[in-house]
Amino acid sequence: MGLPARDEASEWVGWTVVDRDGTELGAVTAVLADESTGRPEWVYVEVEGASAVVPALDADGAEGRVTVAVTRAQVTAAPSVGGARELSTAQEADLYRHYGIAASSQTSETLLPAAAETGAAAGTGAPADTTPAADTIPAADTASAPDTAGSTGRGTVAAAVALAAVAGVGVVRARARARRPVVRQSWSQRLWARRPWAPRPPSRADLAAAQVRAVSAATAEGARHLGRTAAPLAVAAAESARHWAVRAGEEVRHLGRTAAPLVLAAAESARHRAVLGAEELRHLGAVASQAAVAAVARARS
Repeated sequence: MGLPARDEASEWVGWTVVDRDGTELGAVTAVLADESTGRPEWVYVEVEGASAVVPALDADGAEGRVTVAVTRAQVTAAPSVGGARELSTAQEADLYRHYGIAASSQTSETLLPAAAETGAAAGTGAPADTTPAADTIPAADTASAPDTAGSTGRGTVAAAVALAAVAGVGVVRARARARRPVVRQSWSQRLWARRPWAPRPPSRADLAAAQVRAVSAATAEGARHLGRTAAPLAVAAAESARHWAVRAGEEVRHLGRTAAPLVLAAAESARHRAVLGAEELRHLGAVASQAAVAAVARARS
């Protein structure tokens, strides 16, 4: 069956995944394609709240369900890749080894299932590296060779030369492919290359706008929360001020009621003392007058 078609796998996001025994695993969250060939290679599945990577080899999707060729036990025990939406060659090798799938890098710069590569070669014909034998040995020379006793030897030599030419071309092309410069791409570009049907990653302007919107929403929510909490506090403060004002008025009235009698008593005491002082003065004046009269009388006698 091999790897699914790209157009087919692009519709799997959101579909339910079941294993080969019919046990439900979870929903598809992403489909990763090989960078070199663009063929869907891995399926990300949400299993029990965690993200698991399932091979797309021999997977079949129809009517909202994707049936994979592995079991639930294999999926739950698969190596974890975290939340990354890109797999390194080492991670792919670990996953293929865990699922027991033979992998090869014959048609891809990273890894692909060997069964999928064999199917691709059978479906597209012989690779270009195996065709240039006619460039080395002309067809006319081989066709016009006489059918003699030495023709078998010459045919063998011609076949050996042709194979050497094919091997030489293959080696040259393999070396040229190995010497190809590595183009450094950002994570968003690599993610787009592995998921060409997914929405293009946001730009820096989009990220900045999203951050501004988030800050604005947080500020508005803070203002609403402050309004909800400040209004009761203001009412409580006003009520407390009114209570203290009433209490102060009561204390002033109580002080007025208790101070008035004290003032009257003090005034009465002062008046009484003034009267006593005047009586004493008159008494002293009378005594002094009598003493003066007695002294005059004694002086005359």
